[in-house]
Amino acid sequence: MNMIEQNKYCQFCGTHLVRKYDRSKMRSFCEACNVFKYVDPKVAVVAIVPSNNTILLIRRAIEPHLGKWSLPSGYVDRGESIENALVREVFEETTICASPHRYLGVFSGKGPVIVHVYVATHKSGTAKAAEEVSEIKWFELGKIPELPFPYDQEIMSAYKTYLHNL
Repeated sequence: MNMIEQNKYCQFCGTHLVRKYDRSKMRSFCEACNVFKYVDPKVAVVAIVPSNNTILLIRRAIEPHLGKWSLPSGYVDRGESIENALVREVFEETTICASPHRYLGVFSGKGPVIVHVYVATHKSGTAKAAEEVSEIKWFELGKIPELPFPYDQEIMSAYKTYLHNL
């Protein structure tokens, strides 16, 4: 079983799932319900919040990557737009009001999360550590610490390309 498909029991009847071929791929199957179980990806949003020649980073106070610096980000709730999730997540982590400014792109294929990235505009408020965050700091682009998530290098590369094309 690969890292993406980790369900062991049917979410409807509780029967232990077995592995069967479905269109030449091994998938989880519930023999009681007689159906294949597909694992949907999670959707997350990442905000790059610039100010002059710096961007806002948060130090994570939770796992995964406890204590590491990262871009403000989080999961999109069911029924929530990606843009509203960005506003909510940035506020929950930094207490600032931000809004999506420029869609930078979608990053997928390296695990169970599809990541949408925006360059965001800082509308109001002073950045301070909030829920799930131990510290906030504005970093110059040339002094950004190593970021821990699978798409971070690609995201920063896309952001530098975006800046170059302004």
